Amino acid sequence: MRISFCEAALTATSLKVRYRTTAQVLAHLQQLRGGRIFIPTEMPLSCGTRLRLALMVPDGGAAVSVEAEVVESVDRKASEAGGKTAGMLLTAVAADGAVAELERRLGISRPGPPVAPAAPAAAAPRPTAPDPSPAAVPAPPSPALSMEWLSSALSQAEAVREAEPETVPVVAGRRDKTDLTPAERERIKPAGEFVMDFTKAMLRTGYYAPEHPGSEKAKRGLYDAFCKSLSEGADITISSRETRERTDILITGVLDEPVSVRTLVGAGMAELFVPKLRDAFTRKGIVSVSIRRAISPAHFDAFVRLMSDSKTDRSGNAASGELLTRALVENGVSEVSLVLLDDLIVLERNLPWRVEMAIQRLAKDLKVLPMFRGESDDGIRRMKLQIVQDILRPLRQPEFLRDLVVNCHVIASHVQSVRSEDIESALVDAFPLAALLPTSQLIFKELERLRELDRKAPGNAAVRQRVDGVKRILTWVARRLVVADVKGAQRFLETLHVQGVLGFDELPADVQYLVNTQRMADDVAAHAEGYLRKIADASAPQECATVLKCFRRALPALAANGDAVDTMLRLAEGVKAAAARGAIPATAEIGADPLAFAFADCPRELASLYEGAEDARRRPIESLLEALGGPGIEILCRILSESESRGARKAAMAALARSGGQVHDWVLNVLEDPTQKWFLKRNALMLLRHICRGESDIALARRLIGHTHARVRDEALSTLVQLRTGDADLLSIKALDDADEKIRWRAVTALGELAPLSAASMDKLLGRLRVEPPEDKDLAARHQRKVVQVLKALAGMRAFPDPRAVEQALIDTALRASGRKKGLLQRIRKSAETEDAAVLGAAVAALGAIGSESAETFLARLAEGKTGSAEQASKALEALRARKAGPAHPA
Repeated sequence: MRISFCEAALTATSLKVRYRTTAQVLAHLQQLRGGRIFIPTEMPLSCGTRLRLALMVPDGGAAVSVEAEVVESVDRKASEAGGKTAGMLLTAVAADGAVAELERRLGISRPGPPVAPAAPAAAAPRPTAPDPSPAAVPAPPSPALSMEWLSSALSQAEAVREAEPETVPVVAGRRDKTDLTPAERERIKPAGEFVMDFTKAMLRTGYYAPEHPGSEKAKRGLYDAFCKSLSEGADITISSRETRERTDILITGVLDEPVSVRTLVGAGMAELFVPKLRDAFTRKGIVSVSIRRAISPAHFDAFVRLMSDSKTDRSGNAASGELLTRALVENGVSEVSLVLLDDLIVLERNLPWRVEMAIQRLAKDLKVLPMFRGESDDGIRRMKLQIVQDILRPLRQPEFLRDLVVNCHVIASHVQSVRSEDIESALVDAFPLAALLPTSQLIFKELERLRELDRKAPGNAAVRQRVDGVKRILTWVARRLVVADVKGAQRFLETLHVQGVLGFDELPADVQYLVNTQRMADDVAAHAEGYLRKIADASAPQECATVLKCFRRALPALAANGDAVDTMLRLAEGVKAAAARGAIPATAEIGADPLAFAFADCPRELASLYEGAEDARRRPIESLLEALGGPGIEILCRILSESESRGARKAAMAALARSGGQVHDWVLNVLEDPTQKWFLKRNALMLLRHICRGESDIALARRLIGHTHARVRDEALSTLVQLRTGDADLLSIKALDDADEKIRWRAVTALGELAPLSAASMDKLLGRLRVEPPEDKDLAARHQRKVVQVLKALAGMRAFPDPRAVEQALIDTALRASGRKKGLLQRIRKSAETEDAAVLGAAVAALGAIGSESAETFLARLAEGKTGSAEQASKALEALRARKAGPAHPA
């Protein structure tokens, strides 16, 4: 089933219409106000069928129901036979309630501030199906936006839409890092040594009383080893992880990813130490231990002592897991974070191991905080901040940060006096700024996933609670984006506003501007005729100016939407007609051309729309560009000269050719006006090649051969060459001296295209070969380059007034380049060591391309010699003889 501007799923007695944009809703709302609605589909229901419409508005709320009856049905065959749009016209039964609800949802009937929010959306075209009974449908209503609202919105400071940031690919983090670079291995080596020393210290100190000399000896140097392992980091985490494959000890906090102790110390050493450290962790019930860089020697010593004390081992007692935790608190050790088996909480989702450990650590640390009763309120706040920062530090990937913040709510049910909101906001405030926007986008995708679950299972309280929770997180994220002025966040903030996460007043000024611009575009698309009527009925010039400025601001957004071309064409025709009737008074602000003013800001969008369209979709755009006159021609010229799409360039050229006199007048105006920009003159010259009407047009191109901009000179020469004017050859020879190298090479190819040249032109060209080079080294090198260009130009020609004279000039040039005092081969041998070699090479190649008997003799002697030019001469000779023999014919 084809739906032209909305998605619909049809069943026997119901039709669900899911709108993508606000403008699409407005289009159907306009029809419902008249009591009818048209649904485009190739599989319509039969006349007389009663059904229920479920209108799904983009705000994500409940569907708006409308009872309706089919009064006209046009299927695909009838559509093709009669030229009508396939679909069905419905009469709405008691539609007032649906209209009121749609107006409420769109904010149309509610009073608001002068500049109010609206759902940004790409505008949709007007329904294309003809109304079978136009008299039954009232005239289109006036625009929803008042003149006061427009005036207020148009007074906003202009904001430019930012370029879309690159999408950060979601790459699942590896479980641990196994391939270390030499630099990484050197960086983490001290951590591996510390873990082994830490294991030995725990084992040895367990043999002695704390005050025994043996205990002190076992711990000697361990604190220094710890500090050395964290020369750049803030903390180090040692985790025990058990999988089906193996048991392992991981180190986190030194590199970006966890590193196995096996990777650090090798399999042999790991087999010795990993089981011992694992056993120590098992006795204490430890899952992970994190030690901050800021720990004091005294606290570190107490920590090692407690880790070695059998009294803090885990026993069968359910509360025994708290022994080690309480012992650390009683000793004032706040720089060590322990996650014990007894601390683990059940998570709702299967999360990456690193995220799961982060949530477990966060829950444990928040649970322990109240135990530090001696700390002041400020001290507790600092400890909370430190906890969050430590948790986030190893989680640098946006997908990890997303998983952490949207799942941390489970902590609140396990930790007294901690709210989900407090945890979530603290995490968002501590997010790395560089990861804030990509993480925000991933969180929004999670919201979309949850909303889809909510739609499939309405009434599920758990899902609804998570929707509200993620919306709350996005609100905090958005506020931080605004406060930090994160670049590239405009579109994201705009989307959050559309989805009801952010209020209009919560948006920064630039996003408010963009939201209001889109609201104008939506309203103009839905009420184009109403806006044109405002121009016709304007009681004051300022009202006309307000509508035209609204068009100017809204049209780029409409142009970015491929479905709004018909609306834009209607606006262009309406403004043009109103101006012709004198309905639009001239003002200094609008200027003498209201149409050019209204469309002044959308050439780039229209050009992009044209380039990306299929051939059949380009014709309506061409109609719009033709209606725009000069600005439309400039857009086609831009496509012709700058587009990388061959199909778009070809279509633009054909469209310009069809424009006839309008294009010719524009070209002449641009070429004659010295104030026009260089690129417009270049485009006009390009067009002149196809529409030139005589010598007066050619004179304009000839005048631009001396233009200050090289691109204009280049286009002028190409135009005169293609038109084959009488002086094109002389102008091409003159262009060999142009300061721009590209133009000099264009002159070389032009001379080949124009051959045979007149005798006078050929004399001028050959005369350049006879000129002696200057004595100055730099000038001589420049002269030789010009000679090479002349030689290449001659090689590209296939006809001459006097071929023998050209051949002899080439031979003389080759001899002159080699010197005249020694034998030929000796001179050639010398020339290979000088800048004349380039001239000699070009002359040899030209002789092979155009020479005859004399050239053959010269090249044969040169090919027999033992010089650097012999191989080149041999190839040229082969080419000459092949040319003389003519094309080979099969036997």
